[in-house]
Amino acid sequence: MNTLGNPYKEMGTTCTTRPIAKKKVVWKRFESEPFEEGRFQAKVLSRRFINSAATVFRKAYPEVYGSPHEFVLMPEKYEELIALDESWEEDSRRKVYCMPVVVELETDKVVSATMLTKVEKNLQVEFTFAATLPDYRLKKIMQNLRAITWKVALSSGAEYFTTFLETWHDISQKWCIKDGWRVAGIFPGNFVRWKKPDQEYRGCTVHCYRYVRNGEDFATMPEEWSIAPEFSELWEVLERINKKIGGKGDVPSWLEEYDPGFLKDF
Repeated sequence: MNTLGNPYKEMGTTCTTRPIAKKKVVWKRFESEPFEEGRFQAKVLSRRFINSAATVFRKAYPEVYGSPHEFVLMPEKYEELIALDESWEEDSRRKVYCMPVVVELETDKVVSATMLTKVEKNLQVEFTFAATLPDYRLKKIMQNLRAITWKVALSSGAEYFTTFLETWHDISQKWCIKDGWRVAGIFPGNFVRWKKPDQEYRGCTVHCYRYVRNGEDFATMPEEWSIAPEFSELWEVLERINKKIGGKGDVPSWLEEYDPGFLKDF
């Protein structure tokens, strides 16, 4: 057994604590009923859809080229990194990424996709990406994809959700505010982004978080923090904003009202 030193300062005095235990975040497989008069279906990624899923990201989100997430543009990387339907029993436990997709049934191609990332030992799931082919930006496609993505995340065993939003995509920012995500801050220059034809820049991202499954019970409170006055002032501003946003419970209000028979789990 490892011998550990003493922490610099005693923390965890204003929150619930628990015994250290093995942590698991496991992807659960969902599939929707066909929708839009049977044209589309939401499901998890399978091998035959890898090329068309990568095409969605190459057309809708080419900016990630050269960044830590550029693998979503490269179909040859998918099988190694992303949980696939054919090997779900093993992949759902072992692989870090899960990619729910919407398939156009007539053409058998992916037209929209999201991606979740897990940090298992932190009991955390990040809502990392959402992309749709330009010609398929219909409200129902993304709404149904969001539903299956939320269901996968909520069923994973995680207690802490995070997401980042591009500063040029105010639609996703409005979704997060409406869904009750708390604002964490803005990271200037957080990710390298491609600028055609052969340039790059550092893009800025908005970061949000959300507790589920009573995760907030285990988070330290400001009463025990020791932070500089400037950071204390920042926290007061964030708290004021987040109280205005509101949002209670694990599930966004629109998902609570979703047809429970629409999504099948396996």
